[in-house]
Amino acid sequence: MLLMLALVAVVLFLVLRNQNSESNEATEASVTKEAPVDAMEAEIIILSVNDMHSSIDQFPRFAAMVDSLKAVYPDMLLFSAGDNRTGNPVNDQYNPVNYPMITLMNNVGFNLSAVGNHEWDGDVVNLQNDIERADFPFVCANVFIPDDVNLDIKPFVTMQIQGVKMAIVGLIEVRHGDIPGAHPDKLKLVSFKRPEVVLPDYKYLRNQNDVVLLLSHCGFEDDMELAQANPWLDAIIGGHSHTLIEHPSLTNGVLITQSGSHLKYATLLKIKVKNHKVVDKEAVVLNVNAVRREKPEVKAMLDEFNDAPALNQPIATAATKFETPEELGSMLCDAICEISGADFAFQNTGGIRVTHLKKGPITVKDVYSIDPFNNEVVVYQMTGEQVKKFILNNYRKNGGYPSYVSGMTYKVGDDGRSVWVDMIGENFSTKKTYKVACNSYIASTVTIESVDDGESMFMTSEEMLIEFLKRHKTVDYQGVVRTK
Repeated sequence: MLLMLALVAVVLFLVLRNQNSESNEATEASVTKEAPVDAMEAEIIILSVNDMHSSIDQFPRFAAMVDSLKAVYPDMLLFSAGDNRTGNPVNDQYNPVNYPMITLMNNVGFNLSAVGNHEWDGDVVNLQNDIERADFPFVCANVFIPDDVNLDIKPFVTMQIQGVKMAIVGLIEVRHGDIPGAHPDKLKLVSFKRPEVVLPDYKYLRNQNDVVLLLSHCGFEDDMELAQANPWLDAIIGGHSHTLIEHPSLTNGVLITQSGSHLKYATLLKIKVKNHKVVDKEAVVLNVNAVRREKPEVKAMLDEFNDAPALNQPIATAATKFETPEELGSMLCDAICEISGADFAFQNTGGIRVTHLKKGPITVKDVYSIDPFNNEVVVYQMTGEQVKKFILNNYRKNGGYPSYVSGMTYKVGDDGRSVWVDMIGENFSTKKTYKVACNSYIASTVTIESVDDGESMFMTSEEMLIEFLKRHKTVDYQGVVRTK
């Protein structure tokens, strides 16, 4: 540990100095770097990030950090544990979608990426376009792709660094309905199995390699369980849960790391190998925001991407700042309710991707930052009793969080014996029929009982919010609370 800290101190010194200056063998991918004269003892160095979510504004600093680290560790590898996209409209509304993010990752020199659940926010064609543009492979062992679907995802890759043979397996979280947390319509052409079922199939890699890693987009708790069940792994480089593991440690002999989210931190992993066996492994977290220097080449690319006049156009004014996701969710629900002509509108909590918005102009970019998923709005005819069941089912699907709402307020909870809903509003009747609007993600993932089969409005929730803001010009949602 003292040696590791000393090396990190050297690296940080160089960073600060620079601040002051300018599946099987048939599907396996491999990377080879020239081995040193003495290959019996080596150090594998990996810088990893996860859940970057289109944080392109961080890349000039991150690129400077990578260059400084490579000055010390020329053979350093750069990995992403998935969810590279979704979160910044400059990237997510670009034509082609996700082009800025892939271009910046290529420029910085990524060697490998896991497939996160948000990699599926586009359709299969968009994901394959990303894979073809990337100078690095994508890995995921628990997605199953039919032969007639063009999607070049590897279950694992092998690399040879300094004479050390290393295999990296990829996995993605699989939960409700045996799919990752993405719109089901985007996943129709492929299928998934749970990570814990698939990972043991790759234990044979242990006998063929000196180092075996898992590049996981499963979340910290699942990574802990995978480590307990698979001690043949050397380390798990994780993502999905946005967990910042400030002091990575061993679980059943497996080192688990994760670097928070949005490219605020990165983790430097060091694996020492002697006589083809791992003899030591350590990791330390580095703060990307502590790097004050920006790489000029990357900054110039970023400035070009950010020059999007249509996205920066103001469409309304916030009279006061938005301080909570519910205030933002309530505004989005009001927009859906008004534009669709529904009595009630609901929005899943995970669909609101920012926590606050400043007072002043609201731009198109702000709208797509709040709700980046391009989900169409669907309207159902429901009885009041069906509305209550719908709220309960949303609550369960949201993991115990009430969905944001327009047209009513309500309380929902679990007393340990049953889940209940109290409606608060004038003249609400369980026997009356109402028009209820929600986005297509909710319509595809939540059990819905309704009078009809639902009707698409052929407008996305973002388009409805833009229209709503243009109509109202000024909005004020400070202190709005509609759910408990």
